Amino acid sequence: MDASSPKAKARMWVAGLLLLLLSQALFWSVVGITERAARPANMAMREGVHYVLYDKNGQPLSGGWELKAERDRFRGYLANGSDKADHAVFSMLFTVADKNQPLSFFLENREDIDGISLNGVPIQPDKPLRRLQGDISVETALYPLPANYLQNGTNVLYIRTDTLLPQISLSPFAIGPARDLESAYRLRGLLQVDIPVAGVAILLFTVALCLVVNWPHEDRSRMRWLIAFLTINAASTLFFTLAPQAGSLLWFQLPILVLCNLALGLSAGRYTVLDTGSRQRWPIFAVGGFAVAIIAAIIILLIFWPEYSFAPFRIALLLSNGAVLVIAILAILAIVRHSVKSAMERWGERLIFILCLTTLAVDRFSLFFEPFAPFNPDWPISLYWSPLVGPLLGIGMVLSLARQAGEARREVTRSNEILAARLAEQDAELSRSYDAQKQMLQRQVMLEERQRIVRDMHDGIGGQLLGLMMQVRQGGANKVEIEQGLQSSIADLRLIVDSMDSAEEGLAETFRSFEHRVRTQVEASGIELEFYHDIEESIDLGPRPTLQVLRILQEAVTNAMRHSAATKITVQGSAHDAGTIQISVSDNGTGLPSALRRGRGLTSMETRARNLGGELSIESSGTGTKLCLAFGQSVGEITQ
Repeated sequence: MDASSPKAKARMWVAGLLLLLLSQALFWSVVGITERAARPANMAMREGVHYVLYDKNGQPLSGGWELKAERDRFRGYLANGSDKADHAVFSMLFTVADKNQPLSFFLENREDIDGISLNGVPIQPDKPLRRLQGDISVETALYPLPANYLQNGTNVLYIRTDTLLPQISLSPFAIGPARDLESAYRLRGLLQVDIPVAGVAILLFTVALCLVVNWPHEDRSRMRWLIAFLTINAASTLFFTLAPQAGSLLWFQLPILVLCNLALGLSAGRYTVLDTGSRQRWPIFAVGGFAVAIIAAIIILLIFWPEYSFAPFRIALLLSNGAVLVIAILAILAIVRHSVKSAMERWGERLIFILCLTTLAVDRFSLFFEPFAPFNPDWPISLYWSPLVGPLLGIGMVLSLARQAGEARREVTRSNEILAARLAEQDAELSRSYDAQKQMLQRQVMLEERQRIVRDMHDGIGGQLLGLMMQVRQGGANKVEIEQGLQSSIADLRLIVDSMDSAEEGLAETFRSFEHRVRTQVEASGIELEFYHDIEESIDLGPRPTLQVLRILQEAVTNAMRHSAATKITVQGSAHDAGTIQISVSDNGTGLPSALRRGRGLTSMETRARNLGGELSIESSGTGTKLCLAFGQSVGEITQ
């Protein structure tokens, strides 16, 4: 179906909507399940908790426990403070049926707890050591209730807290079986400490992996913003959740929070623009506008309301959180829109990034409003989800890198296969061209050799036959002389034809063919022939050098048969390690006549030897003649 058709566009938009719904359904399902599991089933639902305010001397500021902290679904139990108060003590009554059953006290946030007493006996006399040291971290506490301090029936817990004007907050709590509360406590510890730490490590590993990859030029800008986004996520999680507290909240923590928000918004928005291929620059304009508004608000408030010196920073934090919220929502919509246009390409990676942007938006939204976990309307979302999504984001990016590496590897493999196929085609074409050129060269060599043989036949065999014909006409030739002359001419003709047939074979096969063809003729003349060689089968001189060698052998054997009066002819061939080939033809005749030493046949053999780049030597005496030919194995490269 055409992608531009209305039906195809409708289907793509439906797929994009499903991607958005899938991401939100997945996120809020995880939030609902996790928030429910991270809170004890018997979380206190009391309408209020009684408390007493104390001054610096430990004297109560009221007559008794008539003050009551009302339950707020968002912040726990809120008590009104006082300028004279130094601390507050909350009292919680609970009933125990069996004091031997292990019980514990679960507190969702122990940040302001200075001490806890059970029935007047301290069970946590000092401020507990915090595992989380970040500026915005919220740590859960679990206090076992000693059985020897419990009593069957009514018991009371006293919790001392610091005062935070104008209100004192006591976080949600639960008192119940130790095993049930321990399960929720361990899960919250996993969510608040272990997963964020793992997320920081995974994000830093992903950053290092992105830094060592040699990205294509068109991807470098996008990856730089991704690296910035991952680094800022890891740094903000480490600083605000795990790092030690550092100084004044007014002059250190709030400015850092503002800068982190702006950097997160800018990097997330810019990466989204580059990843979706959009030319819009709204992330820069949005962050820039918020930055200008923040600076203007700080300057105005510091000038006109110096007594509220903390207000500009709180306003700046509010505006920066709003910037991240807006950019995260716009980025989610841009990713969904691009997924629709790209036919859901890389939908898995984009789903992970949408989940990460959703956590940023929810965490910032919770600063303006109090979102509830799905199917849990009694208590709002109590966990920071941005640090929790760090491992998912890092793993998603690693999987993205693995996918891209796999695609690059497959692309390289396909390119290599295509290149190999093209090279094979070119090689086959070159081979065909080479074979065609070789055949043309062989035909040319054979043609030239035929022309030369024709000349030799005309001057040699032709002259011999012409002489016989003249003797016959003049009546000076007898039958025996005519028969001998004709037999000699026929033998020469057979040698010429045989040498032409052997020109395309290797040197070793040429030797064997020459031996087979010449042996009958030599032995028919009453001469013994010895023929042997140790030349490797792989040596191939080519057609032209092979013809030269055959012509020299033919001339040498023919001369030995005609003029040496020998009873034995020996032909030897050998190839030496130095790359030299040596061929010899020897006989046990009466030696080479002086006329033949200056004859045309010997001159022709010397010329052929020079054409081979070799040397021809002759040793002759009254006991026989030996002709030696020596040349190199690379002669084919010279004479082709």
